[in-house]
Amino acid sequence: MENILSKYRDEHKQISMTGARALVMLVILLESPKTFEEIRDYMVESKIMEKGYSVDTVRIDVNTLKAIGCDISKATKKTNHKYILRSHPFRLFTNNSEISALQKVYDKMLKTMTADRIVLFHDLLNKIASLVDDYDLSEQLRGISILKQENIPVLKNLIEKCKKHNRVVLEYQPPYSEDYKKYDITIEKLAIRNRKLYVYCFNHSTNKRMFLNTSRIRSVISSIFNRDTTFSSDIRISFELKNYKSVDLEDNEVVIEEKGDNAIIEGRYFNQFIALQRILSFAGDCTVIAPDYVKAVIINKLKEMRSLYE
Repeated sequence: MENILSKYRDEHKQISMTGARALVMLVILLESPKTFEEIRDYMVESKIMEKGYSVDTVRIDVNTLKAIGCDISKATKKTNHKYILRSHPFRLFTNNSEISALQKVYDKMLKTMTADRIVLFHDLLNKIASLVDDYDLSEQLRGISILKQENIPVLKNLIEKCKKHNRVVLEYQPPYSEDYKKYDITIEKLAIRNRKLYVYCFNHSTNKRMFLNTSRIRSVISSIFNRDTTFSSDIRISFELKNYKSVDLEDNEVVIEEKGDNAIIEGRYFNQFIALQRILSFAGDCTVIAPDYVKAVIINKLKEMRSLYE
């Protein structure tokens, strides 16, 4: 795999995009033959390429793989216009630097991948790992995936339930507990938080929104196969942020008004816990404007924190 990813190009060790594209193409062709349109859509959705990704660039990436020993068919009518990976040379070797580069590519894509694509990459990383004879390197490849400790069949089931926002009863082990509890929830979405996958849901037992670490879900006991839209609303918070241009705003945060280096921002957050974490992460650069109850909660939280040092 030494030629799949290029060497880091400068002192910042940036990954060659040609090498990165070739690696991603290898991974998706390992899964199944793909048309140009399927390859392009995958690259665009994974934020590897812009929408202008052309068939000529696909040919460059195919030729990159061919140059290192892959046998890939032409996309012709005979192959249903699909590129088919017939063979490849990657069974006996890889090294730590290549795995490190692959980790960087994966981490970059992870920021925008949907849950089903994260599962797909998990399966494909396992396939690549199975081609490596060295046990330690094989385990490093498998360890790239954030789903290494997940129950994949349960996770795939949850993804299907999420598409219809099904109401389900599942077995969940809360943090700091050895026992599993039954939670009656309606699934809103699956999303990454701190390199872990969570089910964002409405808990019908507590009438509150919550998010559950998918690795703590043992099974889905039952489900109601109809769309349930019993969701509570996002928490909206307006705040002034100093030097806002130096901060990476989230997709759910919008600049309402610029005031020199500062800005008034409105954020929409899944629940109060996430909202408070985000606001407190700005420390003294953030001043909450509204709503008043959030200001009161933050003041009390800061007082509690201060009391620890008195």
